[in-house]
Order: sequence, then structure tokens, then C-alpha cells
Amino acid sequence: MERSQSVHSNFFRFISSLLDSYYGSKAKEVLKRLLEEYRLGATRDGAVIFWQIDRTNRVRTGKVMQYNPEDGHRIKGGEVSAVDWIHSILKRQRVLPEDWQLSQCLFGEHLLNVYPDKVAVLVESEKSAVIGSALFPGYVWLATGGKSQLREEKLRVLSGRTVLLFPDADGYSEWKQHARDMTYCKVVVSDIIEKNATPEQKAAHIDIADWIVFQIRESKIMCTANHLVEAEKVLRRMIEKNPVLQKLIDDFDLVLVSTSPIGSGDENPP
Repeated sequence: MERSQSVHSNFFRFISSLLDSYYGSKAKEVLKRLLEEYRLGATRDGAVIFWQIDRTNRVRTGKVMQYNPEDGHRIKGGEVSAVDWIHSILKRQRVLPEDWQLSQCLFGEHLLNVYPDKVAVLVESEKSAVIGSALFPGYVWLATGGKSQLREEKLRVLSGRTVLLFPDADGYSEWKQHARDMTYCKVVVSDIIEKNATPEQKAAHIDIADWIVFQIRESKIMCTANHLVEAEKVLRRMIEKNPVLQKLIDDFDLVLVSTSPIGSGDENPP
């Protein structure tokens, strides 16, 4: 992991360009933090390595993916493998035995110990976690690694935390259902994409990273910032009224909802 840490991936080139346009001279400082906190790696052909590091700082594996440096979209099909894994590479090289079994953890899990008091934001993709952290560093951004990876054995590490779930456009209903089972933490499911994405964006299965990039380019990023703040406010108000927050969520099917579009000036969502 230490040998692989590098800025020379196409994914890092994309976020460098994105943050240069948003932060200007401050971008270098933000990029350095992202590189160090998430231990972003790079292969010789420019693929990024998203390392899975657990709370005891054990490296479980690394997820290897190739991105287009211009638009930040993952390259799929053709001669490029969509996803490879460091443990699979080590098996092929006979460094690991063939019967070695992977036990995954959340991407960014090791940061929970670094920031014990921060609200955790859980997203699907590693890309979303890194971009979210770049723009909103006041939260611990974690990724499940996929819509179907919202599993209790991974999520138990969030016990006692306040957690905001940001599902992709095609995962809202499923994640909302899963949230009901997360009785070990205080959780709210964001509907920012569900309520505000266009039909075309939903058809493209956009995620929170796509939404943030879209808002940066449209100069509307404060919409997402306000949404995060409102999510925390909802949680805090609910906790003050009734500390058994999860029971309220279960009983009333609560999600982060406002009566008007996010960013429209509605200061008091229900």
C-alpha cells in the first residue's frame, strides 16, 4: 500500500482538475489530504487503487479501477477490466494461497478512529467518498463499494455513530429499507438525488459524486452543503425530542425530506 501511494492515476488527475476549478490555490492542500487520508494508490497504467483499511489499520485488499481523466467516469468494457483486486493479483502471482478468503470492510473505515466525533456519511462508491470528502471535510466519508454491499457485518463498525446515507439514483428504496435494520446507529437517508435529479440523470444512475460535480459546474454547490447541514439539524432536533431516534425512524418512516426543492430557501424541513 505504501509503495503504491501516488498522484499518478487518471482518477487523481480528474479530481485535481475538478478541485483546481473550485478551490484555486487551496486545491493542493486538499489533494494532499485526500492522498494521505485515503492512501490512494496508482498502477503503472494509471488505474487508481482504493485501499480497504479497517479500524485496526489492517489492509484488507485494494480495489483497482481505471477512470477517464477528462470526465471522471469509470472505463468499462473493451480491453480494460472494469475492476481488479489486489488480493486477486497476489493470488495470480502466487504471493497469496489460492484458498485465501477476502473479508471486506468499508472504504475509509480507518478514518472512524481518526475522527471519532464527526458525523459519518455513507455512499456507494469510493469515488463518491473521496469527492465528498474533498468538498465537505467536516464529515467522515465512507463507501460500501456497491449498492448490494450494505451488509450488517460491514456496517456494525458504525455502532453509536450518527450516519447520513446517500444512495445512488437507483438505490434509494433499497437503502431506505436497509436503514430500518441499522438499529445500532442514528441514521437518516438522504433523498437529494431522488427528489432533485432529472429523469435523464436518474436513467444514468448518477451518484452523489456525479451530483456534486454537476453542482460545481453549475455553481450550485451550496445546495448540497445546505442539504448536509439540514440533515444534521433534523437528526439533532429528533434526538433532543426523543433519544430513541431509530424507533422514530422505524415508526414514522422518516427520511431527510423538505417540502420544497433543496436550496430553495426552505429553512425548516419537516
